[in-house]
Amino acid sequence: MVVKVDKEAPCACSGNDHRAPKATGETSCGCMQDKPESGSERRGRLNVVEAPRIYRDRRPVRGEVVTIIDVTFGSSGIDLVESWSRAVPRGDIHEIMIWSPTEEGGDDAAAVAFIEITQGGNIVNGDEVRVDGEPIGNLAGFDNNHMPNHMNIVVETKSLDLPLKLGSVFEFSPNPMLPLLDEGDCC
Repeated sequence: MVVKVDKEAPCACSGNDHRAPKATGETSCGCMQDKPESGSERRGRLNVVEAPRIYRDRRPVRGEVVTIIDVTFGSSGIDLVESWSRAVPRGDIHEIMIWSPTEEGGDDAAAVAFIEITQGGNIVNGDEVRVDGEPIGNLAGFDNNHMPNHMNIVVETKSLDLPLKLGSVFEFSPNPMLPLLDEGDCC
């Protein structure tokens, strides 16, 4: 799904009358503050795409921490793609970013680790995310800012304080709280 931008709509990120380009996604000032289309919702500063529950069964995806990162920043630098799932093969290396829309102040996101996928599969927005067996939040989406080197996997958490160590294991599991769609309700 692609975010369509009305070329005459002013940019919502400021009081300025920036005009959005005819194409997709960004406004002329580079932000993604336009009204989300159906299937997505704005939470904090991010446009989170809600995944339809079309996958009847999936195994968990696991990744081991190979690098610990310690940097915080404002989520306005995160540009979630309009896709609700990604296949992640075993052996791939990806960056984990956490985002806490309830954080006070300007920094509401952090880059925390690079993980090597040890059990590949399909990860989907809304998946429960655990570290070393402890729940930390839910998969919010994917940012391709650093592609083709690696994908940024963005996890919504309640806090930016996430104690990690080399060898910690991230696990992405289907969220049992999301109902499956009936035939014909999707896509």
